[in-house]
Amino acid sequence: MKIISKIIAFFVGTTMSLNVWNTNTPNEGEKIIINTTPIEESIVVEDITVGGYSPQNTSTTSTTTSTSGWWKYPNEIKLTKRNGDDLLVLVNKEYRLSENYVPSDLVSASLSGIRRGGSYRVRNIIINDLRDLVNQAKSDGIDLAVRSAYRSYQDQLTTYNYWLRHNKNIADDADKVSARAGHSQHQLGTAVDFTSSEIQDGIGGRFHTTQAAKWLEENAWKYGFVISFPKGYESTTGYNYESWHYRYIGKDNAQEMINDGKILEIYLRGKN
Repeated sequence: MKIISKIIAFFVGTTMSLNVWNTNTPNEGEKIIINTTPIEESIVVEDITVGGYSPQNTSTTSTTTSTSGWWKYPNEIKLTKRNGDDLLVLVNKEYRLSENYVPSDLVSASLSGIRRGGSYRVRNIIINDLRDLVNQAKSDGIDLAVRSAYRSYQDQLTTYNYWLRHNKNIADDADKVSARAGHSQHQLGTAVDFTSSEIQDGIGGRFHTTQAAKWLEENAWKYGFVISFPKGYESTTGYNYESWHYRYIGKDNAQEMINDGKILEIYLRGKN
């Protein structure tokens, strides 16, 4: 599997021009041609499965809620109610960002001191709190690195189409593990996929077994970062559990969310 994954990663990471289907614009199914660029250094297929991950079950059998159609997009797709620069903008399967939206203050994630940060960009507004998070994690003996951060609309289109092809062009399966372009929190520049040397800087199901994941679960909110797709809430978020994916909403908002006992999706619905 590792050899196959590396082969797939090579082809995914190679710059090329190809035909893809844009399933996120008002004209659904409109065929367009884009020039793709490397999105990830590698996409480890064996780490992210459509069925999710259970600590008691490492097979690819689905462990998510049995609610029918929880991964599907609604028939009516709307533009977000808040501007993309607003920390409380709701971006999900119903509300999408414009294809022209680009955060106003993108900077290198390396400014926070996080390992691997030089390869990724985030909004400047998150840098100070991300730096404090990383420094405290280091003090607690926890290694953190970034595996993905800002993605443009076109980058996300490429990422989604990769997962569509990987899932034999079955949109229902791709929609469980990847957002369509315009619907991804990564376009905001405030979403960070964390990794750790504990799993050789990989990404996916293994991350939840690490001390880094446990530390983030217990402490990230103190620095304004909250998990976007928690386990057991697939029918609410529309996505499989992602232990590595955190979004910055600011310390005060994160504190309020925790005090209210809500997950991010429900908290943001109440603000939009």
